[in-house]
Amino acid sequence: MKRATKLFLLIAVAMMAVGLTSCENYPEGVPSFYSSEYRIVGSWQVSHTYLNGVEIDSTDYIGYAPKTYYYIYADHVLALSAMYDGEIRESSFATWIIRPKEKTVEFDYTFFGKHYHFSADVKRLSRREFFFEFDDEDGDHWRLELFSRSNF
Repeated sequence: MKRATKLFLLIAVAMMAVGLTSCENYPEGVPSFYSSEYRIVGSWQVSHTYLNGVEIDSTDYIGYAPKTYYYIYADHVLALSAMYDGEIRESSFATWIIRPKEKTVEFDYTFFGKHYHFSADVKRLSRREFFFEFDDEDGDHWRLELFSRSNF
């Protein structure tokens, strides 16, 4: 009887080890059975924006501003929307590419007459949170914290 219990525990521990090592651990300790491309797809709202380490509540770069929505679709299609002068405005051309091995995401879109193209370091990506940081062409450091608005 003791031998069967030990064998059962050994098999259970081995199965857990295999299961946990098959999880995608991306980035920084966020274990998930879902791929990064699966987790990034959905509706996201910019909730916190930091410029050079200071939280801001508005900016001329509407694509980075709080309350801007990122609609990330499969096949690298992206749409953005935001309220501007009492009207809801949407992006025109927009794409995204995530690179799990490099832990980066690249965005390319036109929004409110400005073209945005940047590659950001993904700091957190779960089904509920998506945080990324990047430096713009002027040398400013941006951190955007997006939270999911999708219904799972």
